[in-house]
Amino acid sequence: MRYLFLLTFAMLFANSLQANESKVCQKCHPIIYEEYYESSHRNASVYNNPIHKAMWDNHPKDEKGYTCAKCHSPSDIEALKSGKLAKNETQIQEPISCIYCHSIKDVEEGESSNTNITTGKTKEFYTAEKGKKGKAEYETTKSWFGLVKESKSSPYHKIDYDNENFYSGNVCMGCHSHTNNEHSFDITMLDAKIDEKDKNSCITCHMPQVLGTKVTINETKTHAYHGIAGIYHMNKNMGEYIEFKLSKNSDNFSVEVINKSNHALFGQAFRQGILKAEINRGGKIIELEPFIFERILAKDGAEVMPWDAKETLKDTLVYAKREVLFKKSLQKNDKLVLTLGVQRISKEGAKKLGLEDNKELTKFRVLKSEKFNF
Repeated sequence: MRYLFLLTFAMLFANSLQANESKVCQKCHPIIYEEYYESSHRNASVYNNPIHKAMWDNHPKDEKGYTCAKCHSPSDIEALKSGKLAKNETQIQEPISCIYCHSIKDVEEGESSNTNITTGKTKEFYTAEKGKKGKAEYETTKSWFGLVKESKSSPYHKIDYDNENFYSGNVCMGCHSHTNNEHSFDITMLDAKIDEKDKNSCITCHMPQVLGTKVTINETKTHAYHGIAGIYHMNKNMGEYIEFKLSKNSDNFSVEVINKSNHALFGQAFRQGILKAEINRGGKIIELEPFIFERILAKDGAEVMPWDAKETLKDTLVYAKREVLFKKSLQKNDKLVLTLGVQRISKEGAKKLGLEDNKELTKFRVLKSEKFNF
């Protein structure tokens, strides 16, 4: 009976795959789908992301049409091929679908931007799991005189565990490496590097193992988080990859912000990182002027929109590390609290894009907070 159910469902799976690819995946991966649905990947399109929409609305238009589909909605084939942008189910429900990411065979490096090379297959997907290699196909084993049947792998698609890009994090580099404008100027400046010697990768940081089964057929204790940890979700977990090193002087103190990830922090246009310092001195709270981490893009010495930029007017990003000086002495019995956070878009950027009324976008999201006693 169970075999008949699986066979029937497999047929439904094949027939409905083109309608809403990711919704089909929900049948066996409900926890992962729920996370994905709230993720930056599902919310990457013009119709789901207010910052991206405002950017595109202000972007000069030409015969190329919508040129952001390559990374913001690659599952919309029409937008990807023709540049014609239209509000449809794919743009709203799965601009970057489950199948798209799990079909990335390799990443082709480019001068202006990288390009994902996908297999085009709809029933064979890549994934990564420690200790597993090769391709897995559906099979069942019987035990207890044939009364109990156990399933292995998926009855709906093949699984390939041999793509090293899914282990190293290079699978992310098709869209999260660099993006040059028409002036050959990088407007994202993630400065991301994939090195096999790295302890951390895109996957370990942004898709950590969390509780909950990854599939209903064969239950597991944990699964890779598909909500994409970062400034949207699990932001405080990012503090694991940031370290504060404090140096005290007679009339000031400095904080070295050490970045243990493999990319620069806060590089996107109009994004802003903020380091706050608060001293508790005998019950009195002293708030120091915060330090701003940002990269301001310019042309001819004046700030401009990303597509017009030819130079950097200001760069205080955290690459490997960044030292910040606070002009305030620390005294005995002082209690210092350092808090590093991020705004998806700065208040100035929100105003330029007409998003100043959307307070969620400029909300201060804590990445790391640490206390020091003297």
